[in-house]
Amino acid sequence: MSAITGHANADGGQVIATATLGQEHAVMMVNPSPTTVGIVTVIVRVSAGLLPAQSILIAHGASGDAPIQCALSDDPDGLGQRAMIECSEASRWTLSARVTTPHGDIQLKGEFEVAPAPAKWQSQSPWILAWVPIAVILYIRQVARRHAKHYDALVESILPARNS
Repeated sequence: MSAITGHANADGGQVIATATLGQEHAVMMVNPSPTTVGIVTVIVRVSAGLLPAQSILIAHGASGDAPIQCALSDDPDGLGQRAMIECSEASRWTLSARVTTPHGDIQLKGEFEVAPAPAKWQSQSPWILAWVPIAVILYIRQVARRHAKHYDALVESILPARNS
């Protein structure tokens, strides 16, 4: 099973920017890592001394299209804020976030590379390959049952001859 499972992102994502305000810190991350075309989660986490914080995110790719601008909402784990953006092109993306805290504003700027999306057959191949061992087991079971029926018929044809 471990050969067909994907990788786990237990760390929350790839850190792309850090900043400080006095003794307090802010971090901006993207998830998943490595990032491919599609939905990307941007996470901003700040030290407890900077809470409550409000964050505005601006993201744009290399094509020069209109940038994505949004406010980050509270992260369900309570450790920061997050936004989900759609990276529609494979290129270098630039993110900038302005975090407004009771102690002042923090600017976070970073870049990350978005790779082309994998082909559908590549992302689904582990699940397709999972059926191969099941099919082999069912085939072996069927062959064994077929041989068992032939063996039973052979034994029945011999036993009545011995008893008479």
